[in-house]
Amino acid sequence: MQLKGDTNTPAMPMTDAEVNHLRRLLAWMRCEWTLDDDMQRGYLLGAAQCVAHGHATPEQAGAVVAEKAAQINRCPAYVRQAVKMLTKALRDHERKSGIYEAHGTTPISELVELPDGTVAHKDDVPA
Repeated sequence: MQLKGDTNTPAMPMTDAEVNHLRRLLAWMRCEWTLDDDMQRGYLLGAAQCVAHGHATPEQAGAVVAEKAAQINRCPAYVRQAVKMLTKALRDHERKSGIYEAHGTTPISELVELPDGTVAHKDDVPA
């Protein structure tokens, strides 16, 4: 991976260790500060499951979700944009080097919650 330079800094290649560090940093940012739609749904589902199984009261679960939402909202827009740009650069690097292969994932819109509280693909739901 090559970092492009500017008028003050020359372009420089990143070592494998630096690329791995960037991967870990971006994963941490996505988990802690910039939850995407699917991760947000999972967070809400987890809170709902905690209430359903008696591990938390609705008020406690609501407080945890509100706290996480406030944390996400505190993340500046320029940081979110930087995460997107660095993620794209990293994925381009991985494709070129043969590390990353796009694979199909199940969009959250194709998942359904069953009456017993489990989640399954809509095509796998018993009739």
